[in-house]
Amino acid sequence: MKLTSFFVTTASLVYFMIGFTAQSINSALPAIAIELEMSHSMTGLVLGLPSFVYQIAVLLAAASSRKFSPFSTVTFGILCITLSVLFMALSKTYNMFLVGRLLFGFGLGATEISIAISVSQLAFRRTGGVLNSVYSFFALGSIVAPIVVSVILTDTSRWNIPLLAASASFLAISLLSWKVWKKASTEPVSGVEKRKLYLPRDSVFWLVTIGGLLYIGYEMGLFSWLSSFAYEEKLIPLRIASLTPSLLALGLFIGRIITGVIVDKVGLQRTLVVLGVISLGGFSLTFYTADTVLLSIGVFVTGLGFSGIFPTLQAILVSGYRENREVVLAIFAASGSIGVVMTNILVGGVSDRTSLSDGILIIGSLIATSTVVFVFIYLLHCRRRRSETL
Repeated sequence: MKLTSFFVTTASLVYFMIGFTAQSINSALPAIAIELEMSHSMTGLVLGLPSFVYQIAVLLAAASSRKFSPFSTVTFGILCITLSVLFMALSKTYNMFLVGRLLFGFGLGATEISIAISVSQLAFRRTGGVLNSVYSFFALGSIVAPIVVSVILTDTSRWNIPLLAASASFLAISLLSWKVWKKASTEPVSGVEKRKLYLPRDSVFWLVTIGGLLYIGYEMGLFSWLSSFAYEEKLIPLRIASLTPSLLALGLFIGRIITGVIVDKVGLQRTLVVLGVISLGGFSLTFYTADTVLLSIGVFVTGLGFSGIFPTLQAILVSGYRENREVVLAIFAASGSIGVVMTNILVGGVSDRTSLSDGILIIGSLIATSTVVFVFIYLLHCRRRRSETL
């Protein structure tokens, strides 16, 4: 198998399991909160604090990828995830679970930034399409996980069973990643020369970075709190509420398949605007409706809107800043982790003081703000194209 095909296959499996693991935790969150006696604020810390460790991992992995190989840091990151998921599954206390989540954040940061750098280094012609296709497997894993949790969660004490299975799967994938690393070490790849790093100063880069901060914050925030929102505020039974992230992920999966096909034809910047508007419409329906069917439709439409935003933002950076990829991707990833911390701690804090509905409104405000940012990115792109034709 060619290196590019082998890498895409392995990366797709990685993202499938990341999606499965993250949504196994999110779907079982009400049960975990009961078993480990977590308040909304404690839950917010569990969901948000790992992003600080994520930022550290991103910086270390970006530096390591530049000095050695991004394929090696992918393998290291997957091994960290394997241990962290096992640690969480065996947790009997809140503090132990929090430590597992912190280790998970570190492994996730190292893995995600290294995969993005690897895509840039392999110099795919359709960067937007490749990233959307790979990330669609995150959505697929996110679809499967809530269904599995709903079947298994006959008792709150069974929340950790999916995590035990996920740990074993990550161990198997780490072996595939190791083989990719060895194969890459024997084949020439582009872009391995030493390059002078610099911090971009153009407004497009910083708007994309702000967009990433907002998007990762509200996407991970909604995935994390959705089942709790459905259970506590919409009064949906626990096992059914645990399925709501699956609907969000289904929209994400279908949307990423569609986006992966059309994004390079429609244009990266225009795609962002359309997806932002769809996200805002879907969230509004989800939040305001009292009907379970309409809520389900709203969640699915929100997933469609979320679908291609992250890979499209990343594709703008990968295609526009190839010579400085480590710096721009590290800053982009770190900004996203800041968004996760900010969103989850705010949602948890507001929910404890008033209600979970008020906390979820924070996510809606972030979606609206990001849509405005996407419009500015599109307008700057149009202005740049007009100036190039003159």
